[in-house]
Amino acid sequence: MEDLLFRIKLTSAILSGIFGFLLVYFIVQLQKLVGAKMETARSLLRSYEPAFGGASQSRWEEIRRHIDSEREAEWKLAVIEADKLIDNLLKSAGYSGDTMGDRLMNIEKGQLANLDELWEAHKIRNRIVHDVNYFLRYAEARRAVLIYEKILKELGGAGL
Repeated sequence: MEDLLFRIKLTSAILSGIFGFLLVYFIVQLQKLVGAKMETARSLLRSYEPAFGGASQSRWEEIRRHIDSEREAEWKLAVIEADKLIDNLLKSAGYSGDTMGDRLMNIEKGQLANLDELWEAHKIRNRIVHDVNYFLRYAEARRAVLIYEKILKELGGAGL
C-alpha cells in the first residue's frame, strides 16, 4: 500500500512539474505574441492616415500655396479660404448656426480642443474681410493658417 501511495505521489509530482513547465512556457509564448501584436498595432497607428482626399485636400494644398507666396493678397486669400474650409467642415459635422461665428458660439468648451485659437483665426479673417485697409503681417497670416490646420486635423483631416 505504501508503495502504491509513493508511486501516486511521485507520478503526481512529475506531472505537476511537467504541467508547471508547460504553463510557464505558454505564458512566455503568449506574452511574446501579445508583444508582437502590440508592436504591429503601434506601427499601423503610426502609419495610419485618415481618409482625407478629393476636394478638401486640393483646397488645402491651394491654401498652402497661397500662404507660401510673397504677396500679402495671397496670404489674405489663404486665411479666407482656410476659414471657409473649416466652416464647411463644421457645418458637415453638424454644428448649428447661420454663420461661422454663430457656429463657434454654439460649440461648447471641450467639444473642440482648439476652440479659442479658432476664434483668434476667425477674427483675423473678419478683419481681412471687413477692413479693406487692414495690413496683414505674414506672421499673423501664417499663425492663422496653422490654427486652421490644427482644427482640420482635429476634425479628421490628419492626412495633410
